[in-house]
Amino acid sequence: MRKWIPAFYLWGLILPVLGLALLALLPQGAGANTPGALADPYARGRVGDNLFTGGPRAWSFKLGLQPPGQTQTLVARLYFHNREELTALVEEFDALELPTTDGYLTILTDEAQLAEIRARGYRVEVDPVQTENLNNVPNPFFGGYRTVEEVYTYIQNLQTTYPNLVQVVDYGDSWCKQQGGCTRNAGGTWQGYDLLAVKITNTAIPGPKPRFFYLAAIHPREIAVTEVALRFIDWLVLGYNTTPDARYLVDWHETWVVPIHNPDGHHVVSANPNSPYYQRKNLNNTNGGNCADPPTAYNQYGTDLNRNHSFKWGYPGSSALPCDQTYRGASSASEPETQAFQTLVASLYPDQRGPGDNDPAPITTTGNLITMHSNAALNLYPWGWTTAPPPNSTHLSAIANKYRRYNNYPACQPPNCLYGVSGTTDDWSYGELGIGSVTIELGGSSFFVPLSYVDSTLWPANRGALIYGDKIARTPYMTVFGPDALNVATTPMTVTQGTPVQVTATINDTQNGNQAIAAAELYVDAPDWAGGTAQAMLPSDGQFNSSIEGVEATLDTAALALGRHVILVRGRDVGDNWGPYSAAFLDVVSGTITPTPTPSVTNTPTPTQTRTPTATNTPTGTPTATRTPTPTVTPMLPSFKVYLPLIVK
Repeated sequence: MRKWIPAFYLWGLILPVLGLALLALLPQGAGANTPGALADPYARGRVGDNLFTGGPRAWSFKLGLQPPGQTQTLVARLYFHNREELTALVEEFDALELPTTDGYLTILTDEAQLAEIRARGYRVEVDPVQTENLNNVPNPFFGGYRTVEEVYTYIQNLQTTYPNLVQVVDYGDSWCKQQGGCTRNAGGTWQGYDLLAVKITNTAIPGPKPRFFYLAAIHPREIAVTEVALRFIDWLVLGYNTTPDARYLVDWHETWVVPIHNPDGHHVVSANPNSPYYQRKNLNNTNGGNCADPPTAYNQYGTDLNRNHSFKWGYPGSSALPCDQTYRGASSASEPETQAFQTLVASLYPDQRGPGDNDPAPITTTGNLITMHSNAALNLYPWGWTTAPPPNSTHLSAIANKYRRYNNYPACQPPNCLYGVSGTTDDWSYGELGIGSVTIELGGSSFFVPLSYVDSTLWPANRGALIYGDKIARTPYMTVFGPDALNVATTPMTVTQGTPVQVTATINDTQNGNQAIAAAELYVDAPDWAGGTAQAMLPSDGQFNSSIEGVEATLDTAALALGRHVILVRGRDVGDNWGPYSAAFLDVVSGTITPTPTPSVTNTPTPTQTRTPTATNTPTGTPTATRTPTPTVTPMLPSFKVYLPLIVK
């Protein structure tokens, strides 16, 4: 039982003042000249970088003004001796999602709890500078982060503007909405929210199609995650007519994005006019406990939705105490948000794995999922509930390591680099359904990085991983081992009908097994599994004998209809592994033109601001009767409805 000692509240006010007085005695610029400090205060460090010594993980910016009447939040290192002790500490304290490979857990605490920790004999260290930083910054929502209402309005407007590409799906209700509303010291009174997913696909092209699922913001204080999700939505939808890979994925895949899975919590985080509240859980306050309201960084009402899933619920790595940050809930999948998510995802993917812990999903498994958190800068794959590798360890680790090629975050199982967890999203999606499942932990120095850092660093670093995760969704355990098709180009890009076009690309297997390339082929408007016809491409140097090969082919346009076409290229290595498709545009026009060689390169394009897709745009290449469908995918349950009127009270 935690003890709250009022005398420490006074120390919580005095210590920062003393710390600042001591800092004032230091030579000017001492902090800036700390060995190992980086010019970029938000630069992501390596696993094991010291959060407290001015190294790559040092926080050197302000994070939030302490709300009146609240004790000061401290940032501390809590040292452990073994894995069992680490697991116990994670269950009890508010552990930041930072690597633990240096033998300590980074926690948020206060003076009263700190005294209790020391009285129990633990080694714990507080950093006064970072603690002071933590308690002195304005609310980031006034710096451009979007509230629940703003996010919901934005995605609803996308559906209105692009109805053939975007559907907003109501897949359930938040806890507060289910209860008829909530009233809290933090957040006031609100009615709760619908749980909304954005389904992105060209409805003019029938399915079934490969499905990629991207879940964001299960922990609402990790606010950068929602903004990254919105940028991925924009990349797909706004890039439909300008970015070839986006066009391919919207036409031939079905992408599901949940930008805010915990909207009640997101509402609370944004509610304080002075600084963001550290709400991590949902708002369920019916499970007992005398928890803090407003929430503190380590004590609050609610259930941790990332400990509430039905697979391995209640195992070590979650807490049974209602006020703890990792409280797992009263029972397995007890929360409406968890129930709604599991029902939705189970309706999109068939169960492809046996009931035993050691039953692997087949190599032909269809479906891929990414759940996103912050700020450990890791690519985490199952299992989290045990140190034992999952039966599809080879496949899951390959996917996570492929994401690492884009975001440069280490790939690992949570118990081996972070801490043990149970009842999590990706353990459930892999454990119950067998689909590809990885958690991407964004980098950055805190939950509340400036919005400019999302655009300058977090989105560019993770864009490629999200695109790749979508590309391999049809058969992730097979496609991840195939080579990448890079720099796909058509020269010229615009031609009159009948004019030959040179198609070029680079097939690269160095990051997928480093085997020699054996073949490459192109398709016009439709992939192989949707009835497309292959045309072989030849090695530019005359022989396939390297893990990187330039390839080329001459495409006859005489039989192509006028208009825009999408040229798809993929490669195969000597291990018979086909990689994912990459795309380029080709415009066929009538009359006489002066061709301009403007190849359309598709190497993880930057976001575009051109908003040109229209509701009447029906791409060519509709599947024929000879198409080979994707592996069977269970259709979405009819009980889910397309969300039309936006009502947020």
